[in-house]
Amino acid sequence: MARPTVAVLVAGIIVVVLPVTVVAQDKYPSKPIKIIVPLIAGTVNDVVARIVSETLSKDLSAEFTVEYKPGAGGVIGSDFLAKSPPDGYTLGSLNSSALTNSPAITPNFPFDPINDLTPIANVGVVQTLVAINSGAPWKTLDDFLSHAQKNPGKVNCGTTGVGTSGHFNLELLKMATGAQINHVPYKGSPENITALLGGHIDCASQIWPAVAAHVKAGRLRVLAVSSQVKEYPQIPTFAKLGLQPVGLEVAFGFYGPAKLPKEVLARLVPAFEKAIKKPDTVAKLEKTGFSVAYEGPKELGERIRKELAIARDVAKKAGIKQE
Repeated sequence: MARPTVAVLVAGIIVVVLPVTVVAQDKYPSKPIKIIVPLIAGTVNDVVARIVSETLSKDLSAEFTVEYKPGAGGVIGSDFLAKSPPDGYTLGSLNSSALTNSPAITPNFPFDPINDLTPIANVGVVQTLVAINSGAPWKTLDDFLSHAQKNPGKVNCGTTGVGTSGHFNLELLKMATGAQINHVPYKGSPENITALLGGHIDCASQIWPAVAAHVKAGRLRVLAVSSQVKEYPQIPTFAKLGLQPVGLEVAFGFYGPAKLPKEVLARLVPAFEKAIKKPDTVAKLEKTGFSVAYEGPKELGERIRKELAIARDVAKKAGIKQE
């Protein structure tokens, strides 16, 4: 009896191996999925990651863990994600500021936010706004800007730091109106809001979650907001006041490293959409002052491209550089 040739043996091996490979791909996920949060615990990135992954773990029958990698305003964790293996087991809960504002003001930025990441789903946004102390004399944004124009260089507006969404929106407001308003950077929202409440600054360029409790308590008043706040439809948007593109919002979404396999995305994208749109998920997120606005991979990618272009233009015109 003739012995089998090498070719026959190889063919036999191929027949056995290929089905195993296909089965392995079909079984994704087959181990825990890690979500990188590039800020500290308790931030919006963290809250979004935990609320959404709670539903995802049931739909995908997989365990999700959160790993914190804070530093440089979210850049360190985002860079870690960009350099992770593209196997679907390391994802990130990132905000748009780290992918648009930071690259716009940082020479030799460590990764390309467009080409080194795979957008999966945008969960939603937090509105940006201009707030003043309730005891201030200005009733409208027009009143405030009129005061600033009559007192050039004497009006101070606080933000949570150089290159933040608040800073970029303040510069956009100045460009759109010609008002000469001084930028006063703080280490974070608590310090910024405390200064506003104490009358040490005239306004704050902030996000809704940072001021919501104070607005409800009657201590602060919002003059304009990037998009309508459900509980306060009377607050005008910047666009309604003719001040677009003032009001760049901070978008919070999920990303993976570049070149995620198609079969992985085929599992992740519909699962994320289902989890984000689930009424229970929406209710939990809205309690934090978050505005749910799902976007798929294409829409999220286009958002980042658009906002990165705006940020680079603002940084150049306003001379914003990394501290």
